[in-house]
Amino acid sequence: MLPMLLLAAVAANPLFPASATYRYAASLGGEQIGVWSVTVKAQDPGAQIDESSSANVAGMQLAATATLLLGANLAPAKYDGSYRAPGQNPTVDVTLGASAATVSGTLTSQPQQLALMPDTDHFVVIEPGLLAGLFVLPAQLASWKETTVTWITPTAARAQALTIDPAAKTARPAGIPAADVVLSIAQPIAVTIWYDPASLVPDEISVPSENAVLTRERS
Repeated sequence: MLPMLLLAAVAANPLFPASATYRYAASLGGEQIGVWSVTVKAQDPGAQIDESSSANVAGMQLAATATLLLGANLAPAKYDGSYRAPGQNPTVDVTLGASAATVSGTLTSQPQQLALMPDTDHFVVIEPGLLAGLFVLPAQLASWKETTVTWITPTAARAQALTIDPAAKTARPAGIPAADVVLSIAQPIAVTIWYDPASLVPDEISVPSENAVLTRERS
């Protein structure tokens, strides 16, 4: 009986980064452009991820805040984003169920309904250029044991298949701990995440096509 109860407890509480604030330095083309942070708050069930970022890109001041709520199995339940750029301040909201999602906000004339892509069982919510969705991705995929999920881009109100390449050969960047493992996203855009397999906290997230890198600050 006890082993069964322990297995049930593990299934109900998948491994996830500990409650804390994690800070990252952002660079573009080798030049530091700003700072990103995510704060993890454990909830019953799931977790809340609060993101904040600010950057200066080509003389433009950019900033964003976002909140991502996860359920007991780490499936996203709600995403709220608020972005600031010269001349525009869009907001977006995503509400998710097991097989359908609704996207609304200032960039859509009316709420958009999105469904799971064929041959996928879970959604992830990832806003290009932001951190929250990529930060939790190693933990989600480890919990679900899947290599293909449905990626929702909030500002585009778009669903695409996210596919990882377990066999990808990626050189370890300088400064990445020797124990870190790599998660290589092949589609819809190449993204590389180096993370600690014990804590599931990313140490570096890079988008090679944009020469963009987020590096965890440990001090």
